[in-house]
Amino acid sequence: MTNVVNKIVFKRAINFFIFAVTITIIAAMVTYIINPDLKETVRGLENSISDQVRESIGLNKVWLYIVNNGFQAPLQMFILALIPIQFLYVTNVILTVSLPGILFGIGLQADLNKGLGIIISSVPHYIFEIFAFCLFAAILFELNKAIRIKIKSIFKKEKEGISLNKKFLETIKIYVVLTLPLMIVAAFLETYIADIILDLFQY
Repeated sequence: MTNVVNKIVFKRAINFFIFAVTITIIAAMVTYIINPDLKETVRGLENSISDQVRESIGLNKVWLYIVNNGFQAPLQMFILALIPIQFLYVTNVILTVSLPGILFGIGLQADLNKGLGIIISSVPHYIFEIFAFCLFAAILFELNKAIRIKIKSIFKKEKEGISLNKKFLETIKIYVVLTLPLMIVAAFLETYIADIILDLFQY
């Protein structure tokens, strides 16, 4: 991995991942403590998932996850990174990690054993999916920084020697070599492995 991503970007990805896990834990704790209306909250979570994903199974479900998490979400993050505002692209990550936190809180509140089952069954695909987002966010940090420096240099006599083309190529490389493959693995884990683990807690 270090051949593809430098140590600074990898370390930043780890920091983003720790931040993401913290958000999930906070969302779970808040949901558990405030004791929301379970039916209304679950209905709201279901509405956030498209009918197509909810009703799909097998490889079709894997493909829909890949389209959403592997293509659409990274594209949204990339577009936000082009706006010269720092960390705007992390909004997507925050929203993504908040939803499982709410689900974990609801699960623990409804049934402790079942709640633990939901959490444990979610861990494999959560790690792959969220770390993929965090790696992408880490390289988008570099791209966004370069854009902001370029804009600032317009108003300076001395121009900054930063190559935007190089940052774009680095972003594409991270996406193709790491982010997308990790998302594909996460899609298979979420579709097949999560249910197997969850079934173990039904008895």
